[in-house]
Amino acid sequence: MIKLYGPSNRTAANTLKIRAALAAAGVDYEYVVVDLAGGEQRKPEYIALNPHGKVPLLVEDGFALPESDAILFYVGERFPKAMLVPTDVQQRAQVLRWLDFASTGIYPSSYDLFAHTSSKSMIAAENRSAFVADRARTALDRALAVLESHLAANDWMVGGRLTVADYAIAAVVHMVKAREQFAPASCSHIEAYSAKVGSTPAWKKATEAAP
Repeated sequence: MIKLYGPSNRTAANTLKIRAALAAAGVDYEYVVVDLAGGEQRKPEYIALNPHGKVPLLVEDGFALPESDAILFYVGERFPKAMLVPTDVQQRAQVLRWLDFASTGIYPSSYDLFAHTSSKSMIAAENRSAFVADRARTALDRALAVLESHLAANDWMVGGRLTVADYAIAAVVHMVKAREQFAPASCSHIEAYSAKVGSTPAWKKATEAAP
């Protein structure tokens, strides 16, 4: 049995993408909520599994794997019948490219923009930085423009079919839209792509139901 440790918010981007991939692979798993506010991620028994003390974390038969992109790629490799990771070496590299793009291009700029403008819990209003917010807005717009251009010419992120890269991208787009950092008028291809991924059974299961 696979255990996926994650936050109480099961649609948080780094957890959602993994849950969608597990759903696509038809895998039964146990979702273990980690009480982040209560500091459960810092308890010795959790640190023994993930020294970084973060979520998500996947555990299977004594094998513990932290870091969301590593977990996502592992799911694709572990369940090859789902065909979520290509066999072609160049397409596999492109999958890794887009996983990195989602995690280092879109995610942090969205986080910083939200933390320094809209969030009521991340950073106190008096500690917000207009400089950080402006820089994050610029970085996010640049990343979204790259994604919009790619999707204008491609139905899916890699190889003409759905892969784990699509779950990674769709998850951060889902987050950006929820934070109202997204302008559909200037990102029509991203909007259409988001709707397309959102219509898949695996995505519906990950966003509408708990395992």
